Amino acid sequence: MDRLRTDTAHVWAVDLERETHMLAETLSEDEWMRADRFVFEKHRAHFVAARGCLRAILAKYMDCKPGELAFFYGEHGKPALASPWDKSQLRFNLSHSAGLALIAVSMRHEIGIDVEPLSRKVGQMKDIAKRFFAPGEYERLCALPREEQRRAFFCCWTRKEAYLKAMGTGLTHSLKNFEVSLGRKAELLWIKEGNIKDWTLQHLEPAKGYVGAVAIAGKDVEVKIVKHFLRDLCLNKGVN
Repeated sequence: MDRLRTDTAHVWAVDLERETHMLAETLSEDEWMRADRFVFEKHRAHFVAARGCLRAILAKYMDCKPGELAFFYGEHGKPALASPWDKSQLRFNLSHSAGLALIAVSMRHEIGIDVEPLSRKVGQMKDIAKRFFAPGEYERLCALPREEQRRAFFCCWTRKEAYLKAMGTGLTHSLKNFEVSLGRKAELLWIKEGNIKDWTLQHLEPAKGYVGAVAIAGKDVEVKIVKHFLRDLCLNKGVN
C-alpha cells in the first residue's frame, strides 16, 4: 500500500460482521466500559470490532502493537492519539453503521468521515432536511424526483457529518452554517467562516447500498480507498 503523505488520505473499509472477536483483547478499560453501555449485543459487538480495527490500523502506521495505543478526546468528543503517539501528527476518524466501518487516516490535516446505509429508516425525511439542512440544500432536495431523494438526502447528511467531525465541533456548529452538494460529486459549496478552497470533500460508495463522505481540512488531498477484513489486519505485516 502507498505510504501516507501530507497530500494523501487513506480510507479503510471493514466488514464488522466478520470475526469481530479477533481484536477485542486490544481494547482499553474505558473502551470496554463504553461497549458495555450498549443494550443490544449486536451493537456492542460492532463497537468492539470497530475499535479493535481502528487500533490495528493505526498501529500499522505507528509501527507498534494495537494495545499500546492511547487516546484522548477533545471538548466535543473527537478522538486523537495521546502522548507519546501524538508526536506522529497522524489524524484519524471512525464511522460505522449497519455492520460497515470506515476509518480515515491523514497526516497533519484534520479529517472526518461518515457512512450510512441507504436502507436506513428515516421518518419524515423532508421535515428533517428542512430543520437541519441549509435552505439551498433543502430546496434542491425537494426539487429532485421522488425516487432520487433518499440517496440525495444521505449524500447530504454524510457530507455534513464528515465536515463537522473534521472541524471537531460536533453539533455545536450549526448544520446551516455551511452548504454541500447533493449529487454524486461531493462539493463544499459555502461556509459561513473560512475558505471552501482550503477543504477536500469526497463522496464514497464503500459497499453496495452504502454512501459516505470524507472531509479533510486541506486542499487537493488525494483520497485512496483500502478494503480489509479483520483477519487481514491481523495477518498483514504493515503499511509500506
